[in-house]
Amino acid sequence: MAHYQIENVSFRYAGADAQILEGVSVDIEEGDFVLLCGPSGCGKTTLLRQLKNEVRPAGKMEGSIRYGGASIEELPARRSVEEIGMVFQHPDSQIVMNTVWQELVFAMENLGYPAEQIQRRIGELVPFFGMEEWLHRQVHELSGGQKQLLSLASVMSLRPKALLLDEPTAQLDPIAAREFIGLLARINEEMSITVIISEHRLEDLFPLVTKALVLREGRVAYAGSPGEVARRMGRSGDGDYAAFLPSATRLYLQGGGDEEDGAVPLTVRDGKRWLQARTGKLDGADGQRGETFMAEAKPASAAAPPGKSLLTGKGLYFAYEKDAPMVLGGLDLDIREGELFALFGSNGSGKSTLLQVIAGVIKPLRGSLSLEGESLLRKRRSGSVGYVAQNPLLYFTRDTVGAQLDDRLERLGLDKRESRLQELLELFGLEGLESRHPFDLSGGQQQKLALLLVLLGKPRLLLLDEPTKGLDPLFKGKLAGLLGDLRRRGTTILMVSHDVEFAASHADRCGLLFDGRMAAAEETRSFMRENYFYTTAVQRAAGSLYPEAVVLEDVPL
Repeated sequence: MAHYQIENVSFRYAGADAQILEGVSVDIEEGDFVLLCGPSGCGKTTLLRQLKNEVRPAGKMEGSIRYGGASIEELPARRSVEEIGMVFQHPDSQIVMNTVWQELVFAMENLGYPAEQIQRRIGELVPFFGMEEWLHRQVHELSGGQKQLLSLASVMSLRPKALLLDEPTAQLDPIAAREFIGLLARINEEMSITVIISEHRLEDLFPLVTKALVLREGRVAYAGSPGEVARRMGRSGDGDYAAFLPSATRLYLQGGGDEEDGAVPLTVRDGKRWLQARTGKLDGADGQRGETFMAEAKPASAAAPPGKSLLTGKGLYFAYEKDAPMVLGGLDLDIREGELFALFGSNGSGKSTLLQVIAGVIKPLRGSLSLEGESLLRKRRSGSVGYVAQNPLLYFTRDTVGAQLDDRLERLGLDKRESRLQELLELFGLEGLESRHPFDLSGGQQQKLALLLVLLGKPRLLLLDEPTKGLDPLFKGKLAGLLGDLRRRGTTILMVSHDVEFAASHADRCGLLFDGRMAAAEETRSFMRENYFYTTAVQRAAGSLYPEAVVLEDVPL
């Protein structure tokens, strides 16, 4: 029997004219692992929220959703809470208690579970999720990955039959994201829990799911197994939507793979095997092609020639509490004029802390910062530094998008008809949303709005904390164009990111933050080639044949 039956569902938000969902129909079987993907604003989050009564948005819905054979609207409240769990993008907006232990028992205590039952469930959960070492810690001491793991464990304490997740890996580093996705696969396989996940980060997830559902403007564009969806996308010639496929699959399609053979590669392993077989047929597998390609390779990014130092940091130290370990421990920093510098590191390594120090949100314990040889404090006051934090909700203080934009323009002393606003609204795909509450936007739309608000100030140095979080591959291309335009106009960009693929294509240099210091800082291609984890799927799949290959365009198929 179908776990969820979604029949001809359309939805329009309260106060909005346009439908965000239109005629969506799909059956989800018990034990399915379902991926929802598509451009930002296509309706993924809205559809996901329709599947749990407690988080359904205000608006008008047409069609029907059945859970276990009965209308979801008739599902008793307690059954809905226990059987349908949901994990959101921002763990801080979901966690309500101060300690890990308190958070784990919170839902069970509120539902009146006996103490013995609570103890038993915690005794099973903690080892399964590997939480033994931080079970009694304060939540604020946890890394982003640990917080998201805590959110998932708290939901699992009620033993749900369906698990809904809205971009849960958006704030995780590549290693933590793979571990989290692997854990979801275990939960799905070992417990037969139905998992429905909305994600933009598809490299590791796409091969694991049993069903992929691709939305376009509120409608189902593609649906089926990952292999079926990949083949149909390849046949359609829909280049934009092919960007949602894993790199191994795109290599295969780019090389004219036989789409009828039923063996579309979805993983790095399978992509590497296919590429080796193809290269052997073309060149006799003698390795000469790889050597020739090495000499002819072009940079992965449009690297600017080394400019003079713009932002300089010397001996930066910072800790959040007096006796706490140093988050920054003598860090030196050199960001050059006109470049895009991408900073990587694990969750909790200090990347966001460094941006906050540069932006003036927090003060370093020791060390110095200068911009163009002058005090950074003075430059901040002149508006030379723009900062987009990781959580876009911090930028929203008004009830509508339009009011938020008007407020920002007024603070900057700009005319409300300022032409740059219309240009950015169109570029970001936010036109027509002026009447919507910022909190009702999708995660990707919220990210776009926060960035737009900061860009209206035309900063000299732009600090971006996870700017591609929640953005689909299509808009990432537009964002890259926008950032390139800003750089041509004299803006320098320091970007904290977990998005290796985006940085590989567009950053001039990359750095790795570890143990409070810069463990590496070098040109993008060299950085990607020397790394094992912080590198692209293309490098892992094709690097043995084409040592300089970092992005798809580097592989001559």
